[in-house]
Amino acid sequence: MSARYSNSPSLRLVIGESRIHRVLHCLLCLLVACSLYRLSLRGYPLLALMLLPPVVLSCWRLARQRHAGTCINWQRGEWTLERRSSSRGISLSRASTCLPWVIYLAWMEAASARRGSVFLLPDCAPREQLRGLRVRLTLDR
Repeated sequence: MSARYSNSPSLRLVIGESRIHRVLHCLLCLLVACSLYRLSLRGYPLLALMLLPPVVLSCWRLARQRHAGTCINWQRGEWTLERRSSSRGISLSRASTCLPWVIYLAWMEAASARRGSVFLLPDCAPREQLRGLRVRLTLDR
């Protein structure tokens, strides 16, 4: 173990379901439905009807919280992503950002070079774990 990581505590953050995500998703669906309704009132009912299937599909896909249950680990300078008893090494992207109300994590898997990302809202993990992640991301920059 290098001296750089000898005193750094490990990080284990389990992503949970977010109520804020659900509220924002409901607001988005409501706005989209109102937009389609207004579009049909403006004289474009066929266009609104044609847009309905992709809008429903998009809203349905956005409703899923794909990374709920996923665990993000940092230990001795190595990031890993655990999901359903499989662990993959990842490297965080420079695009990862910490703001007071949201953390955006972008990564690339080491083995397959697949990219992934997640928005971590304040209610999807315990406050101490989110704070530890913010500290770790700040130190890694």
